Amino acid sequence: MYKFILIPLVSALIGYLTNVVAIRMLFWPRQPVNLIFFQLHGLLPKRRAELASSLGQLVEEQLLSMDDLFEKINTPEVRDKISKLIITAVKSRLGEVMPRILPGKVTQVIVDGFEKIIRQEAENLIRKSFQAGQEYLNEEIKVSQIVEDKVNEFDLDQLEEMIRGISSPEIRAIEILGGVLGLIIGIVQDGILLLLG
Repeated sequence: MYKFILIPLVSALIGYLTNVVAIRMLFWPRQPVNLIFFQLHGLLPKRRAELASSLGQLVEEQLLSMDDLFEKINTPEVRDKISKLIITAVKSRLGEVMPRILPGKVTQVIVDGFEKIIRQEAENLIRKSFQAGQEYLNEEIKVSQIVEDKVNEFDLDQLEEMIRGISSPEIRAIEILGGVLGLIIGIVQDGILLLLG
């Protein structure tokens, strides 16, 4: 009778421990360990560079490219804000450099003239500047490379902690599921023993 209780319990324990070890082997061992017929090395330490490269490509191609970034920045609202900042800065600077000997009305006419020119030209100049910046940054800055470098700079302990922090409930559920499946297999084994016995 005890064996009918013991088989499902041992199966549950084996299933649980198997999943715990499998998840642990995502991160450990950090350095390769030579066993008799094969080498044991954690998935993350072994394939870190490859994972970092894939993650970088995923981020750049699917999540955030320079084009996406400029699409959010190069809007009429942003260009208008920049125009206003330029106008304010130019007016302030003109007020500082205009000779004090000029009458106030002449100074005001000059300032108003600059403001009118800036208002007419700023939108187009800012748009062209954004486009030139976008082309330059697309050639010079690769989001994929930045992400790859950042992931490779992480200490493996930090990376493990980050991954576990994000997926802790799911990891725990996988471990428990191994135990549940082991229990079910043990019960099925009991059923087979009863049928054959």
